[in-house]
Amino acid sequence: MKRLNAVTVALALVLPASAGAMEFQTPGALGIGGAGVARTTDANAMYWNPAGLAFHEKSFSSKLGLGVGISINSSLAENVDKIGKMDVTDLQNLSFSSPVSIPANLSASAQAVEYIGIVNDLDHNRGTLVATPGGMLAFQYSNFGVAAIVSSELVAFPISDTTNVRPGDPAVSTMSLFAQGIGATGATTSGTLFNATQRTQIEAAFYKGGANGVTPVVAKAIVDKLEAQLQSSSGNKSEQTSQQLTDAMIHMADSFTTGQSIETNKSAVVVTGIALAEIPIGYGHKFDLGSYGKAGFGAAFKIMQGTVFYAQKQLVSIDGSSDIFKDVRDNKADSTTFGVDLGAQWRYEELQFTGPINVGLVVKNVNSPKFDIDKARAATSSKLKVEPQARVGVAIDPLSWLSLAADMDLTKNKTVLPGLDSQNLGGGLEAHFSWIAVRAGVYKNIADSGSKPVLTGGLSLGPQWLRLDVNGAVSTEKAQYDNSSYPREAKVELGLSTIF
Repeated sequence: MKRLNAVTVALALVLPASAGAMEFQTPGALGIGGAGVARTTDANAMYWNPAGLAFHEKSFSSKLGLGVGISINSSLAENVDKIGKMDVTDLQNLSFSSPVSIPANLSASAQAVEYIGIVNDLDHNRGTLVATPGGMLAFQYSNFGVAAIVSSELVAFPISDTTNVRPGDPAVSTMSLFAQGIGATGATTSGTLFNATQRTQIEAAFYKGGANGVTPVVAKAIVDKLEAQLQSSSGNKSEQTSQQLTDAMIHMADSFTTGQSIETNKSAVVVTGIALAEIPIGYGHKFDLGSYGKAGFGAAFKIMQGTVFYAQKQLVSIDGSSDIFKDVRDNKADSTTFGVDLGAQWRYEELQFTGPINVGLVVKNVNSPKFDIDKARAATSSKLKVEPQARVGVAIDPLSWLSLAADMDLTKNKTVLPGLDSQNLGGGLEAHFSWIAVRAGVYKNIADSGSKPVLTGGLSLGPQWLRLDVNGAVSTEKAQYDNSSYPREAKVELGLSTIF
């Protein structure tokens, strides 16, 4: 199984205690490129950096925010929906023993080709879906802060089995019986679906120098019969290209010598994730360093409730992409623990041209809190560990109405998605006036060399005592779904804030 073994190992990493941290979320700072460690001194400091409480500008502030992010990597949703258009139950009803129904076998075998093509596409493109809903209600009074924060990662990714794709009864394993079962026993006429190169490759795979027990004539007949069925009005419901179908038929041919029946195919979609509900209580204290500026230090102690999700859905039982998440609620574990965040911030105000400069550092989840995993799904441990996250930031105010900020993760944060680390570098600017503020920025996951920059922006309207905040982000990279092109990643945040 070319991909199956690797993903099985990855699944073992999702569940043990070494699972790792979540991605750093962006409440209240998405529009400026996700930069908040050095510039946040109000209620948002309860998430970004408790040391910011030491530099509060007003006696009281509150923040209410909701947000959600969606990331689509390649073709998972589209391929799952293609399977939903097929009658995949026919793949388990093939019979090449007497009595034989050639039309039914041929139709089912062509659908098997389509199914293999979809699995193969998932195998190559490694399609994923990631959702990150969250929200926050936070209050700051003088140097103190308290909040209720919800952050989550829910991901779906495929397990692709391109080896066990041999059509027919589990006990039947010969190519000659397969040829008889679909009526490929004599001379046939070729169609127009495959070009000459593709046809040569497919016929060679079915013949395999005679190792499959059929003649070149029978190998050609198998290709011609399946090609004709795929070109018929009832064929190729998944609308795959000729090259995708070529690769699928080669996998099918190989399965007669290296694989098992398609009825044992283990291709599936895995849905896993974690949702954290935190109640942090924080404090920040400032020290005057004289000519060296001012330093602030802060800490937040938080009660954390974690819900860890896990579900696995076989591809042959999925009706469409909306069916992926239906079993998640029934496979979860809830647990409660505590966490600690530590932060530091330095401010220097005596710069002539750049204005005040702020440098911040935060380490979240210093104590590596652990959460229960559904014992029925646990691998080597029944705990999922959220490892520490460290981030540094800088912010300057070169003009009274202009702020610039940038953040970078110092840690590679392991996400819930196996094999994907998150280490964001981003920043931007905010132009702020009495009743309006406009933000723009960009960030990139530097731990993923294949990722593209994500553009961000935001707008705030209203007086300081009641302000509406809208922030969004959109990736410069595109993904395909239902024959349309969409941004691979998109996020939106809405918030209300007050400052007195």
